[in-house]
Amino acid sequence: MAAGISEILLAASTTGNVRVDLEEPYLNCFKGGEVIENISIRYRRNRFVRVLVSSVKGPEGVVTVPNDSTESLSLSFRPQYAGQFQGLRVTFDFLDPLGLFKKTLEVVRSDFIIDCYPSSLLKEVRQVAPLTLALGERSGRVHGSGQEFYSIDEYNPSVEKKNIYWKKTASLPDERLLVKVREANIPQAITIGLVKTVSRETDLAWMDLACEAAGDLGAHIFSLGCDVRLAFYRDERISRLEAEDLQEFRESLMQMSRSQVAGIEFVSEILHECEICVTGFKEVEDSLLASEVARKPSLLIKDGEILPQTIGNLSLIYTGTEDVTELVNRVVRR
Repeated sequence: MAAGISEILLAASTTGNVRVDLEEPYLNCFKGGEVIENISIRYRRNRFVRVLVSSVKGPEGVVTVPNDSTESLSLSFRPQYAGQFQGLRVTFDFLDPLGLFKKTLEVVRSDFIIDCYPSSLLKEVRQVAPLTLALGERSGRVHGSGQEFYSIDEYNPSVEKKNIYWKKTASLPDERLLVKVREANIPQAITIGLVKTVSRETDLAWMDLACEAAGDLGAHIFSLGCDVRLAFYRDERISRLEAEDLQEFRESLMQMSRSQVAGIEFVSEILHECEICVTGFKEVEDSLLASEVARKPSLLIKDGEILPQTIGNLSLIYTGTEDVTELVNRVVRR
């Protein structure tokens, strides 16, 4: 009789709608960090029935650790790679008061998203004025070779003599030399293009490094006062995103992390419009594509033991520790 009553309580508690709520379905962190999701379960007569997590399947590339509770379940997520991760599948076991019976419920939430930002965005970037800048569309707010008058300063040996302000110097009571300081002109925005033409068994690891590379480039570009554009292939078209600050850039990087394999016609278009290219060794196994990439400043991401056909003096093999300052300055000077 006790077992029958216990079974009836279990059936009554789980009959009808069992509501599962996520406290925050959209989480974000930097690589190496941890985020916590609290899950609330609403069902009838919850004081008689216990709930246990039977299994948890988070997004691929994310370590998920459940913390046992009864009514409010807590899951810890630790992304192993940079990028955007989506989807959550949790199986719950409802147990009757005597622990003799159970009823299983599986909850699938495709709206659950974790954005894991690359750690390269946490680096401290020293703001350095690019040398010998070509004219661009935007004031650089730093000393440079532009046409706009910036300020007056004292002469030093590193300043070109043509910039000496003779008229102002002549009115000084001492022998100091004054120079005209002009403001640097830089491009309005610099486009980073992601070229991906092959699928990989270690696609998450490769895209992680691609996000780190783009993040490193973007942080340096922002330090010069430029906006950053991203161009990549996704959903049968080229996505073009522009960011004016690091927050927008982080969100754009997460979209880029979901990019897909592109055909040669789309790759050619991305290479045509970007100033810096991020691609992999497998992509430049193709001699034609390798020659195109070699003509553009680029970061090459290593793929196992594969060697690129052509690297060129504008390319840098990127493993996550290289300094991309000179590459960015080279782009701005062009």
